[in-house]
Amino acid sequence: MKNTKKQDKLTFFSKNKKWLLISLVALVGAYICIYLSFKGNGFITAGVNLEKKDWLSFLGAYLAFAGTIIVSIVATLQTKHFAEIEKDKAIESRKKELQPIFSINIDGLNQQISGTAEGFNLYGTSTYPKHKNVTISLENVSIYPILNVIIFDKYLFQLLKPNERKTIQVAYSNSPDVQKWKEHIIEIRESDYESTEDGIPKWFNINYDDIDGNEMFQTFALKTFDDTNYYSLEGTHGCEQCVED
Repeated sequence: MKNTKKQDKLTFFSKNKKWLLISLVALVGAYICIYLSFKGNGFITAGVNLEKKDWLSFLGAYLAFAGTIIVSIVATLQTKHFAEIEKDKAIESRKKELQPIFSINIDGLNQQISGTAEGFNLYGTSTYPKHKNVTISLENVSIYPILNVIIFDKYLFQLLKPNERKTIQVAYSNSPDVQKWKEHIIEIRESDYESTEDGIPKWFNINYDDIDGNEMFQTFALKTFDDTNYYSLEGTHGCEQCVED
């Protein structure tokens, strides 16, 4: 089973707390050193023709300069941080724009398998067991194509263009259709895809690549309203978020 794993977003302070902490410690340490140096007679001589007030005046100007440098560094880091946030937002917006919108229909139950022919006899008794399958059609109704489409863990289409409709037929392993027409139908297992009493899968994924090469998948769940079964989109996910249990 696949789960999604979220990563905590880094704020400006959490991302740069190391450097901010180092700067704070350096400023406090410098203040203590200056205080001890000029406390009483101190241990640093003022120098020829200089007094301690001259050094204090210099240190005041120096500390103002150092403070300006630190403020500039913080401003630069903030600008870089917010630029990265905007870049990430643009990438996420682009990814959402490229994702397909699927129109999915359950076209029928227990129909004849497409591409096959059944025999019959003059006495009206079928020579084949009863069908047990689900026919599902899907259409990409977005403006962008998708590639490498995998449904029910089976690679089906290299390309699905906008407004292109495809039909698939699915049956569980115990279906007579799987035994007779295995090459014409998608076989699934109850252990992988739970089914209703009518043999309809309760959920499935559509895996695909968008045109930017992002590996994505959409999850659809079976729902019922007014005695009508339909598949509803549960979510769109990037495969880089997937981890195996």
